[in-house]
Amino acid sequence: MTIATETDNSISVVWQDLEVAPAELRLDPTLICGQAFRWKCTGPNEWTCAIFGHVVDLKQTSTSVLFRSLGRLPTASESDDELKLLLCDYFQLHISLQALCERWTKVDPEFKKLAQTQIGVRILRQPIVENLFTFIASSNNNIKRITMLVDKLCGKYGQKIETEKGAFFTFPSVQTIAQDSAVEQTMKELGFGYRARYYAKTVERLVQLDDTYLENLRHASVELARAELMKLSGVGPKVADCVLLMSLDKADAVPVDTHIWQVAQKRYVGRLTGSESVFASMLLPSDKQEQIRELAQKLSAFKSPSTKAYELAQALIVTLFSPYAGWAQGLLFSDDLVDSVDPAAAKPTTKSKPISKPKPAPAKRKAERPQTITKQEHETAAEPTAKRTGLRPRPASSVFTKSGL
Repeated sequence: MTIATETDNSISVVWQDLEVAPAELRLDPTLICGQAFRWKCTGPNEWTCAIFGHVVDLKQTSTSVLFRSLGRLPTASESDDELKLLLCDYFQLHISLQALCERWTKVDPEFKKLAQTQIGVRILRQPIVENLFTFIASSNNNIKRITMLVDKLCGKYGQKIETEKGAFFTFPSVQTIAQDSAVEQTMKELGFGYRARYYAKTVERLVQLDDTYLENLRHASVELARAELMKLSGVGPKVADCVLLMSLDKADAVPVDTHIWQVAQKRYVGRLTGSESVFASMLLPSDKQEQIRELAQKLSAFKSPSTKAYELAQALIVTLFSPYAGWAQGLLFSDDLVDSVDPAAAKPTTKSKPISKPKPAPAKRKAERPQTITKQEHETAAEPTAKRTGLRPRPASSVFTKSGL
C-alpha cells in the first residue's frame, strides 16, 4: 500500500506500508534491545540501515510501520513488493505476537503487565553471517561498543551506498572479508582486540565449507545446529543460541546470560517453590508441573551465576514457555534492559514524537479455581489472525502462526 511522498530533508521517496499494528511490531525497542546493532535512528520515529542491498528507511506511526528504499546496490531488486517480503520475513510477521502473549499470560499471570510494557517487541530473523559475526563481538561487551565495532567492520569491508540521509555500508560477505590476507591484523586495528583471532579463524573455516552450510542448519535439530556452530572460533553456548534464535528458526532457543539468570531468579524461583496457591495460579502443562517445580528448586540453590545455574535457568524458561520460549525470553530481556541500556545510543538528532500505544484490553475475570492443561491443549494453535507474509518455509512445529501457513 502506498502512503505518501516524504518531502523532509529534500527526500522525495514514496512510503510503503508493512501493514502491521504497533501491538505486533514496535521499532523501538525491537531494534535496540540487543538483537541487531546497525539500525540508526535518523529522524522522528525513523530507523535506517543498509540491508538486503538497500538502504532501508523505516517509520513507526500510530497505526503501522512504513518503509522505503533510499538507495540500493546495482544488484538489488527495484521492486517494492520484493523488499516488503524481505522485511516481513526479517520481522517474522507471519507469527502472531499477541497470540503468544495471550498464551504466556495463561502460563504466568504476571506476564500480562510485561506484554503491555514491552508491547510489539519481536524476535528478528537476521541474515546468518551478520548475526554470527555480530555476536562473536558481544562477549564481555555492551550494546554501545558492539555497535561501534560492527560499524567499523562494515566501513572496512562493506559496500557504500550514498543517500540523502548520508552514507551507509552493507554488512560484508565471508568471501569479501576472506580477500584480506591479514584479517586478524585488520580486525585488531579496528579495535576487536583478542576477538580478531576468532574472526580470522571463523572466516577461514567458513570459506572451506559449502556455501549453504549455515543455511542448512535451519533444517537441523537444535542440538545438532548448536554443536555445529560451536565448532566455529569464538562461538560458545550463548553466541550459538543467539544465532539459533535470531537466524536459524529455532524459536525455543534461549540465550542465557546474567540478565536472564536474574530474571529467572526474581520472577520464577520464589513463586514456583513457594505456596501451593501461587503455583496453582499458573496454568502449567499437567505433564510438566513436577519438572518445572524441580527445576525451580534446583535453581534456588544458586546465589550467583554459574554455568550450571545458566543451564537450569534456560531449561526452566524453555519448559515454561515452549514452543516459543526464545520469544518469551526476548520480552523478558528487553524489560530487564530498560534501566540499563544507554539511552544516548538510541537518540535521534531531532526530537521524536511519541507513538501512542494501543489501549490494553479489559482484564479478564480470574478463574475461581486453579486450572491445569493437558499436553495436547498446550500444543494447540492460537487463533489465526492475518495472512502470512514471510518468504522462506518455516518448521511444521510452529503453532502460533497466522493463517496461510
